[in-house]
Amino acid sequence: MTEDVLVTISGKHLIGGESEDVELLVPGTYRRTDDGIHEIVYEEPTEEESFGTKNTLRIDDSSMRIEKRGVCTAELCFLNSAERTLCNYRTPYGTFLIGISTSDFRVTVTENCITAELIYAMDVGDAFLKDCEMKVEVRAREGMPDEI
Repeated sequence: MTEDVLVTISGKHLIGGESEDVELLVPGTYRRTDDGIHEIVYEEPTEEESFGTKNTLRIDDSSMRIEKRGVCTAELCFLNSAERTLCNYRTPYGTFLIGISTSDFRVTVTENCITAELIYAMDVGDAFLKDCEMKVEVRAREGMPDEI
């Protein structure tokens, strides 16, 4: 895959019986590390341009990790197991301890595309927060327009 990629993240958050759909389409960069991890870096847009968040995705066959640096800072870990992971999610309003339990995790890798599909639940302390679905698709940008 080329270094310049297009990152599509789509998902669904189920909160109190209501569904909230999320979609993000941004340019990014890709590299494969020496130990075989797919590393994708992209900027998460915000309404105020001076407060963007840089995200680094690290995907392998058994996990996906999201490192967020900016207005919000966190290292989220989605494992291909029933194991619950914990992370500190720092925001301008305080720090929250978030638990993530991944119930389904699949990765597909082709010559020009990496797809990770997840089903997971989140909690803050012992209080259930969300049931979530997420699909991350990383495609080579060759032949795509520069502006998205």
